[in-house]
Order: sequence, then structure tokens, then C-alpha cells
Amino acid sequence: LEYQQALGLLLAENGFPVMGRQYRPPTSPFDALSSYGYGVLASSMQTRLELHGLDPYEGVLHVGSARHPALVSDLIEPFRTLLVDPFNVWMIRTGRINAEAGFERREGGVFLNAVTRRQWMGAWAVHMAEEVQLANDRCGPRWELLDALVRSYVRFVYDPASGLTVPRRR
Repeated sequence: LEYQQALGLLLAENGFPVMGRQYRPPTSPFDALSSYGYGVLASSMQTRLELHGLDPYEGVLHVGSARHPALVSDLIEPFRTLLVDPFNVWMIRTGRINAEAGFERREGGVFLNAVTRRQWMGAWAVHMAEEVQLANDRCGPRWELLDALVRSYVRFVYDPASGLTVPRRR
């Protein structure tokens, strides 16, 4: 709740009020942006899990179903506030996304229009390819953060005593 309130204060002047999260359907431009970003992140994580031979539907913290890959939800949690939310704030604060022109209202919800989806994806690809400091004082693309978490999870499954290393802000 406090996190959402802080985002709301930060983005109100840009026309993106944050009133808490509404998922299905998203009911505000910020909800639409968050849902889209989290969906892209989830797809990326699911691909990485499957490449490592893991079943993305067998989670630990979330309940899975035929339509919900629970392990994906488990592992993207730290990246919502580490990667997607700051990226969305940057897109909004720099004027790359406009609350009025960038969205369409339909079926009782608010959704990114085609132009905004293309802009978001193009900027996201560049953002995720940028080099950042990783564990062990290495540098690499932000994508490596997802790969590192999946590798850490695989190690943890086979050797729980090794612990699970979860990326976080410094």
C-alpha cells in the first residue's frame, strides 16, 4: 500500500494517478503499463525456466494451474520493483508515454495502444541490454539478472543448503 501511494505521488503530475492495483482488466494507464510490463517479464522468465528444464507451472509460493505458471510468478516477484516499475516510471517521467494518447479504453479496462506497445518494447529491449553491475562485481546486461536467478533456483533445488540468491537493489 505504501509503495503504491509513493508511486502515486511521484506520477500524479504526469497524469498517471496510482490508486492501488487493478489487474483484470487494468482500470488506469499505470495499471495497464504495469500489467503489460509484468506480462513481458513473465514471458521472459518462463522461457528461461523451460530452457533449464524446469516446469514453470510447479511453484513454491504461488498456486499453479493449467493457465497460471506459478514458478514464473514466484521468480518474477523481485523484478517487478527492481526492473519493471522503475522502467515504467522513467518512461512516464521522461514523457515517452502519455496518459491520454498512449492508451485505449475498451471492455471496461484501459490498455496500451499499438504505438505505445511498440515504443515500450523498443525502449525495454535497449534498457535490458544495458550493462549493469551484477553479482561478484561483474558487469553484464540486465537480462543476466533473470538468468542468474534461474541458475540460483536450479542450484537450490538440487542443494537447498546452498541457499537462493535473489537480486535486489543496493
